[in-house]
Amino acid sequence: MEQINEDKDRILYKVILIGDSFVGKTSLIIRFCNDTFELNGIATVGIDTKTKFIKRKDKKIELQIWDTAGQERFRALSKNCTNQMDGIILVYDMSNIASFKSIKMWYNNLKETVDFKKVGIILVGNKCDIENPQVDHKSAQEFCFQHGLSLLESSAKSNTNVSEIFSSIIDIMLKLNDKTNLKRVNSKLEQISQVKEEQLKKKNKKNCC
Repeated sequence: MEQINEDKDRILYKVILIGDSFVGKTSLIIRFCNDTFELNGIATVGIDTKTKFIKRKDKKIELQIWDTAGQERFRALSKNCTNQMDGIILVYDMSNIASFKSIKMWYNNLKETVDFKKVGIILVGNKCDIENPQVDHKSAQEFCFQHGLSLLESSAKSNTNVSEIFSSIIDIMLKLNDKTNLKRVNSKLEQISQVKEEQLKKKNKKNCC
């Protein structure tokens, strides 16, 4: 993705990363925004945000990325933020089977606040650079198949598929946005057609002997 400066015609998208603590959500964001990696990262407390201006498919986009704490005491806060989002990235640690099992809990929580027809969601297995991962690719694929999600395996450390994560969620959001705009146009055309039909009926009634 090509980085751009601020522009009045840009599209604002809000994306949130959700998952257990220490799955690498912050590392993915820092790698994407700053192209750096910190081996000994500090767990996020509450909510943090970063913004990146990019160009994708001839669209100028302001991507506001929300980083959430995975600790249980902050889960209600994360849950309250999801209804403001255009995109959601569920993240688990491929070296930690418990973090993958928690994805079902995170996904079920989303059902309470998110309209899945209007919000883009993908699943990311982070730390794919490790040897002997605890979470196999097949299990993650099965979860995605059951819920209609896309799967990416990434590493913030080796910078594997990091840009692809955000490219994918942006593409989904743009597609959803196009569908929404098309529905609005079709609805407007239908309204215009109904008005014209009513006007024609009145005109015919007026001209009738």
